[in-house]
Amino acid sequence: MIEDRSGQAASGLTRWWAGLAGLGLSLLLGACANVGDPQSPQPQPDSSATVNPATGDAASAAAAAQAASVPVKRTVTKTTWVRVRRGDTLQRIASAHNVSVKDLCAWNRLKPGGRLRKGQSLKLVSTQTIIVQQAAPAQAGGTSATNTAQSRAVAAEVARHANSVALSWPAQGRVVEPFEAGTTRGIEIAGKAGDPVRAAADGKVMYAGTGLNEYGSLIIVQHNKDFLTAYSHNRRLLVKTGDTVHQGQQIAEMGNENNDRVAVLFEVRRDGKPVDPMPYLPTPQS
Repeated sequence: MIEDRSGQAASGLTRWWAGLAGLGLSLLLGACANVGDPQSPQPQPDSSATVNPATGDAASAAAAAQAASVPVKRTVTKTTWVRVRRGDTLQRIASAHNVSVKDLCAWNRLKPGGRLRKGQSLKLVSTQTIIVQQAAPAQAGGTSATNTAQSRAVAAEVARHANSVALSWPAQGRVVEPFEAGTTRGIEIAGKAGDPVRAAADGKVMYAGTGLNEYGSLIIVQHNKDFLTAYSHNRRLLVKTGDTVHQGQQIAEMGNENNDRVAVLFEVRRDGKPVDPMPYLPTPQS
């Protein structure tokens, strides 16, 4: 049974983000009451790699992004849904979609041989490979110039619209609370106090602090105009608002601030609404 932790935080979060409207976060993160729909379109590979050269700075940032990045293959997980029809069984659905009954049961927390009901939605998980741009490794003797170019590359990415985002796991540990549309805001990954919490992708820190009790120590990272991630209940924050961070960089220490267990609450927001982080992450951790 998953505890509904979102209701109490909803009103407080709405009021709090309204006070940060000057940063644009009210549009980016939105209110907790805006929850994802499991039937909504799933993430597709991002092909919109063009920055709108509205100003000379934007054009320069785009050029720097191209010079300071290299194409990298990433494997992302895609989730789709199938509706049960009269007469369907787990075996029939698994065979029709070229998956095993074992995996189908695991994705939907069902028992093998269990009965299905007409109209029930079942989750199907698959992986696909996409090409993304990643900051090129720093060269000896040019660390300062490379860091500047990488920061410009991140700034260019943050300034553009994107159809998706390729994330890495923000922490090593077991997912103890999955995403449930209308019930939870993200997933909770358990660990030990002090475990590293890492940026799931390159981006800019839009907030780092303790301004909302329900979240404890909170970090919000914007990755592009459409996607951001949030990391809550930390013991210690290692970045500040305005910092540029890179995928895999430690940004906090895991804790249990305003939480009943040591874990990081990891949220993915698209256009301000919480969505299931799993489709944007690599194959689930063991």
